[in-house]
Amino acid sequence: VDTWFYSDAPFLNRINDALLKEFPKLTVFGEAWVQTTFNSAYFTQNNLNVPFRHNVQGVTDFPLFGAMLDGLNQPFGWNEGVSKLYSTLSQDALYKDPTRNCIFLDNHDLDRVYSVLGEDLSKYKMAIDWLLTLRGIPQLYYGTEILMKNFKNPTDAEVRRDFPGGWTGDSTDKFTRAGRTAQEQEAFEYVSTLATFRKTSGAIGSGKLMQYVPDNGLYVYFRYNDKQTVAVFSNTGTSVARPDLARFVERMKGFASARNIHTGQVIPLEGLEIQPKQSLVLELLR
Repeated sequence: VDTWFYSDAPFLNRINDALLKEFPKLTVFGEAWVQTTFNSAYFTQNNLNVPFRHNVQGVTDFPLFGAMLDGLNQPFGWNEGVSKLYSTLSQDALYKDPTRNCIFLDNHDLDRVYSVLGEDLSKYKMAIDWLLTLRGIPQLYYGTEILMKNFKNPTDAEVRRDFPGGWTGDSTDKFTRAGRTAQEQEAFEYVSTLATFRKTSGAIGSGKLMQYVPDNGLYVYFRYNDKQTVAVFSNTGTSVARPDLARFVERMKGFASARNIHTGQVIPLEGLEIQPKQSLVLELLR
């Protein structure tokens, strides 16, 4: 629901009650363009001690959006860079159910993420990994999968340009592999591979999230349930990361190898290395 907090709040609650009574499986989230997790949680079902309670299931998670971009663009620090992503997610206890939030990297009101990341394909891949494996409902803005770019300068129209192709007379057709450049195809396949895996992954779709405090720019988190564990290692630092896996024993005990979701390669966990600006999505194997 667009511009959620501009409308009459009691009226919105009544609308939601009526909709869910008629369609009990309906998913509703509201756009609340705010900067802090506390403010974001206020506009959805929450665990706050406040006099009025919104009943919408989730919100557009702008605090997480900002934290992801800071994690990709800022140098690592105690409160900077990927530490912001960790600290933002650590406040999920304010939400009744943070998995109902809509998470995103850009949209029709924002600069396109590929431009914000300086057209850096490595950062883009890390961003896609986070979008499609963190908790929440991922929203992929059209064209992000083929590296559409632009800033909102001079107007929003610059980030709302037509997707290339699909109409008679178009000079290029990005709907087809033949119409994409090699780099666009690489990005398309990267998104497609992870999105396809996500569709059947219970750990990502409905599992729990456990994250660890970033160490020298290395951010590690796990999505898991009783049947599957997916680990994400993201190196936002400037040197090769060689993590001590004993630190993650709570989630990695009993696993000896892993399947790289993007390449399909099965690798041993011992001696794991993550290059600067590299992100690994690994399904752990016993």
